[in-house]
Amino acid sequence: MTWTGALVCAALLVWLGSATALAVIDLRTRLLPTKLIWPAAAAVWVLYAAASLVRGDPSGLWGALAGAFAASAPVFAIHFVHPPSMGFGDVRFSVLNGLVCGWWGWHVALLGLAAGFLAALPEALVVMARHGARASRPLGPYLAAGTAAAVLWAMAASGVVPGG
Repeated sequence: MTWTGALVCAALLVWLGSATALAVIDLRTRLLPTKLIWPAAAAVWVLYAAASLVRGDPSGLWGALAGAFAASAPVFAIHFVHPPSMGFGDVRFSVLNGLVCGWWGWHVALLGLAAGFLAALPEALVVMARHGARASRPLGPYLAAGTAAAVLWAMAASGVVPGG
């Protein structure tokens, strides 16, 4: 494995550890703590920056930035329009997830977000049928699962280092 690949894998391990912790915390408390999200995002960014420097190509880093925006903008819009339906922790977590997926392109970040919402849909429908339209469930575990699925798909399709 190349140094670039090792740095990307390290970033994915940082994400995996924090996403697992965040999913468990969200299930228990319905909160996604900022004190876990931003340090993980900073670590992923630094590792992706190092991978870009070693590779001599900033496209993965720019993709990560675009992915963070692409994945968090729709979630922020939902939060902005109707804050009770989407917590700001979900917005912050979407930034981290989009950053992780974006190494392979902003489209992978949107795929991860869509996969997370799709994974949440069956439980959401059951909860709404049982408890009414105002019922809610934590979204963090589903956002993490969608991100994991998108990253695995991207790695299978184009490798740990796309084009490399």
